[in-house]
Amino acid sequence: MPGKSLWILGHGGFLGSALAREASLIGYRVFPKVSIPWSDETERLNALVSLATDFAEFAQGSEIEIIWAAGSQGVADSKPGASVELDSFRDFVIAISGVQALHGSHVTVVSSAGGVYSGSSAPPFTALSPITAINQYGRNKIAIEELAAGQLSTDFCVHIARVTNLYGPWPGPRQGLINRLCTAAATREALKIYVPLDTVRDYIYVSDAAQLILLELKRAADSEGSGLGSVSLIGSGENTSIGSAIATVSNVTRRKVPVTMAVLDGTDLQPRDLRMHPTWMGVEGDHAESRFEPLALSAGVKKLFDSLVTVPRWN
Repeated sequence: MPGKSLWILGHGGFLGSALAREASLIGYRVFPKVSIPWSDETERLNALVSLATDFAEFAQGSEIEIIWAAGSQGVADSKPGASVELDSFRDFVIAISGVQALHGSHVTVVSSAGGVYSGSSAPPFTALSPITAINQYGRNKIAIEELAAGQLSTDFCVHIARVTNLYGPWPGPRQGLINRLCTAAATREALKIYVPLDTVRDYIYVSDAAQLILLELKRAADSEGSGLGSVSLIGSGENTSIGSAIATVSNVTRRKVPVTMAVLDGTDLQPRDLRMHPTWMGVEGDHAESRFEPLALSAGVKKLFDSLVTVPRWN
């Protein structure tokens, strides 16, 4: 895929770093990672404006693609006030909109399937399901999606990629239930579970999620783009209860996973049933639309656990 330049916001994060690896493997010229002072309002905007200009120069003469994969807020962050992630996205919109050379490029905005469908009814959810949030995290994600559709679609081809629960090797803080379960199995330190064991989620290996996002980006680039944008649901299609996830980690690692049940104020912000029907699966289970085969949870857990015990970096 020669002649394509990619800027990943959140390049140094869990998903962003996976996107950078996968994009490089298929021939993208990936804009170098630069640290952005996300928590400083003035410095953040100045940095984003400067980087948008630098990226336009870096990508000169090539097809231009941008992925917003920044953000570290979680479901437990329930403050109704301003969100750093939401404010950062507003600054991102200002930054790229002000660079004429970037206009007309494809912008993919990574959102949270669990967040935007947290208050929705009638699972399994698809990309076309109505979105409703029961927590501030989800409301912020919906606000970001609306900003993208309302303010970016005039000058850019916008795609929203709603991603399910990620897991996989990562040297940073343990993110997500599967990573924490594998860490508990390796360290034998008890992990607190704050939701019922029949709570259902879709867990996707981080490299698979990155590949699917890039496939959706390619599909959007190959079609005649519309500023109105499109939406995809990025997931494994393997809907798993927390009880089953614990059993899978225990069986794969051959270790009893020490867990304790606990109560947290934010427990009611976690929906019980978030079954998903990802875009790649097509309509009503017809897989003919894509040849993509995600890693099964047991296989992904094996890779993750092996990486932990080989290079232990407990956090």
